[in-house]
Amino acid sequence: MLLIDGVTYEVWTPASEDDFEQVVKEHAKDIFGEQSIYFDIKHKLKSKAGKSSIPDGLVIILEDQPHWHIVEMELSSHAYEHIAGQVSKFINGIKSSSTQKDIVDTLYQEINSDEFRKLRLRKAIGTTDTHKFLADLISEPAMLTIIIEKHTEEVDEALNMLAYPPQNKKIVEFRTFTREGVGLDVHAHLFEPLYPPTPIKEARTDIAPNDQLEITLRAPSFIRFHLFSIPKTSRGFFPGYKIPFELETDIGEIETYVIGAPAGTQVADPHGGTFIQANLAQWYRQHPSIRVGDKVVFEVIEPMKRYRLKIA
Repeated sequence: MLLIDGVTYEVWTPASEDDFEQVVKEHAKDIFGEQSIYFDIKHKLKSKAGKSSIPDGLVIILEDQPHWHIVEMELSSHAYEHIAGQVSKFINGIKSSSTQKDIVDTLYQEINSDEFRKLRLRKAIGTTDTHKFLADLISEPAMLTIIIEKHTEEVDEALNMLAYPPQNKKIVEFRTFTREGVGLDVHAHLFEPLYPPTPIKEARTDIAPNDQLEITLRAPSFIRFHLFSIPKTSRGFFPGYKIPFELETDIGEIETYVIGAPAGTQVADPHGGTFIQANLAQWYRQHPSIRVGDKVVFEVIEPMKRYRLKIA
């Protein structure tokens, strides 16, 4: 039982793996961290011997040393033979060069079909070719991550049976509590993230009138989707997440705000969000000559409230 402000919450037991998976996927970013990209794809991992198994998802971590996870969501009611059997097939499957190539091609297609993912990856890897980045990444041993609603000794035994580096095996206990008499509509989750959340720093207080920020249009998606991507080191130049501010432009005033943050980010978070997009479509249409590589300048008129936008 969980008691929050005098309200009782009861442990929720998923009726099926599908039910559990749906709940967990909503919090993939919370589990794997800000630098993660979760791929909800069911890709068959087939060994040289022809045996195959399908994990529940794949995750890329875009840190200084990028790496990847194979994700399996399990229920503790399953016997350890089942868990060991599933994961051992993953281990054998990813040793196959043909399977690695299939994974790379699948991820490449998924990224290219999603402009936001493409933009995130481009910001992380710079000028490196995306397909080469993925090929190099998938050639390295994956992290095997089991997400389970109750961590048991049987799960530990199942993973200990596997001939795989201990540091590459992770277990996440993801427990859910529902409000008594209400059910899943009102709930709380309890889990330990694999990557600690980025600490929220104090908002900048040194922004002054006439301060400027130069932003380069680094990708076609900036123009196609009418947005400006904010350099991570300059995020504090603008107001907090989803807080409106005014832009003075050569086509008139535009009200916009910073977006592009993970689900659950609080409004006004000074470091939440990665780009500006709202109400910028008309500005882009009025500047059809703008190209990748061009620069724009934001000049502070009134800190955190009013800015001037111009082409450099």
